[in-house]
Amino acid sequence: MGSKQVGYVLIALIVIGVSGLVLRLIAAGSSELTLEGILPVSPDVIDRVTIAAPAGNEARLEKVNDIWQIEREGAFIPKLNQLWTASADIDGAQLVARNPASHMRMGVEEGQGINVAFWLGEFKQEEFIVGKWTQEVRLCYLRKPARDEVYAIPCPFGNIFDSSADGWRDPVVASIPRDAIQSIEFDYPHEDFVLNRVDRGWIAESADSSEPANVFAVNAVLGTLEGFIASGFAPESEAENLDFTGPNGISIRIITYEESGYPTTRVRLLPRDDVSLYAKTPRRPNVFLIDARAAAGLILSLDDFYATQN
Repeated sequence: MGSKQVGYVLIALIVIGVSGLVLRLIAAGSSELTLEGILPVSPDVIDRVTIAAPAGNEARLEKVNDIWQIEREGAFIPKLNQLWTASADIDGAQLVARNPASHMRMGVEEGQGINVAFWLGEFKQEEFIVGKWTQEVRLCYLRKPARDEVYAIPCPFGNIFDSSADGWRDPVVASIPRDAIQSIEFDYPHEDFVLNRVDRGWIAESADSSEPANVFAVNAVLGTLEGFIASGFAPESEAENLDFTGPNGISIRIITYEESGYPTTRVRLLPRDDVSLYAKTPRRPNVFLIDARAAAGLILSLDDFYATQN
């Protein structure tokens, strides 16, 4: 065999070797470096998601007539959307560890992480142990039970797999655009008055007086009603004996323009302690917990509206 022929053979062997290496890398990328082949966990397929923490608390999200609920009330849509985004990322999640020695550090040991299961009827589609989340990394670590491999998906806003049922409830007490509001009725234990919109602003009226309302006080009320958000929810044992119509109750009725598309509603408030209040609305069965600072722009006296405007 001549030297040229030997050279051709060597080149052919090198090409075959490189091709084999490339094929192995491609195969590794598709079957080892990413999580693939899981059953569908999208909201149009599954009908229940259970999220359970080792401490015993569990959130059960269920689809009822195509509406996702948490304990018989609609779940908070923005948070649900984050859940479905994270769930879509599971198929194709990146491998980050194979050694079981890393499980504890990542928070995915048995009995350590949050157990997340996706259900179709009584059939468990998929199940994962979700580990700890940190501000620095912003990833959710996932491990399938009885498997050593740990995968990661983006979780930019925190661990979306929340095992608290309250974490899935809608925390919005009121969200009414200022242009939709015609008047606001304030009913305090020792004072009643109305804030009415007029052509050139607002008038504060009581049984004895009527004056232009302070623009800063009006803006404080309207700004609060545009996004009045609860800090949490009162436990049932705490909420069941509350009397919002009693001598300490505060009622704020927001009357909207009929053509605005926003219904007239009422927010009832009750002092809880020095730093918080209870809140209730007709459309929700829950009793909200409100930070007193968040309610400060809403709970104003008639004197606040009569204050001199500069």
